Amino acid sequence: MKFKFAALPLMLASAVVSAEQYNSFTDADYTSEDYGVAEVDTLSFQSQYYFGALETLGPRKEFNYILPVSNIYGGFDYIDYDGGDSDAVQIGGEYFTGQWKFFGELNDFDSTSAYRAGAGFLFTPNFLAEVEAVKVEDTDTELFVRGTYNHQLSGSDYIGFTAQVDDDFDYRSVSSKYFTALSGGQYLTAELSLIDTDFSDLYWGGAVEFYFNENTSIGAAYDEAESYEFNATHFFNRNVAGKVAYGSNRDFDDLDVFSLGVTVQL
Repeated sequence: MKFKFAALPLMLASAVVSAEQYNSFTDADYTSEDYGVAEVDTLSFQSQYYFGALETLGPRKEFNYILPVSNIYGGFDYIDYDGGDSDAVQIGGEYFTGQWKFFGELNDFDSTSAYRAGAGFLFTPNFLAEVEAVKVEDTDTELFVRGTYNHQLSGSDYIGFTAQVDDDFDYRSVSSKYFTALSGGQYLTAELSLIDTDFSDLYWGGAVEFYFNENTSIGAAYDEAESYEFNATHFFNRNVAGKVAYGSNRDFDDLDVFSLGVTVQL
């Protein structure tokens, strides 16, 4: 009996320290798209640094739905296709002060540039409202209003919602993510998104991911266009993970999309 009571604090301590903390996230990915009559190869590099530590929810790549932590990020894509190549650069950041959020981003493509900037207010730790202006070179500026709400369930479980409309109300979108801890150190996420515009039919997409443990997961995604993907992620240690995915489309059997990637979290 004394042994059981002595072991209890150790078990509790183990549960507490099982959550990891990270400040930086870097991804390097290669994607090959084979359309049967043409191929597109893409090399991508993305990195993001948070000025405060983010704590995992169990799996090493799962965090809170709302992250009110100042950060900067950047990325580069090189795209090689039959007959030519192109590249794209992205830089941006988010700054939180008190309950206020300010953010901006620049995307520079071969033929054009796009800018976005905005501000938000964190009414509660679980509700964030934002206004965003998006400007694509040689086009009119578009304004968007967005709300993000996190409903905390038991423990680390949550269900989050994000809704967005533009200033003309001809673009409307809603997305949601559910995270839950299962028994035996396993986890599950499910995501759903809906986009409705005055110029196209309703679009929907969904994804699920099952975590065998904090290090290894498999996932699948499917959308209204009948595109699908299967993917897997494995952390070899607390800092380095490998990713692999395969996708295609039920209406276009010739399409094969393969991707390999590495993630480094520090």
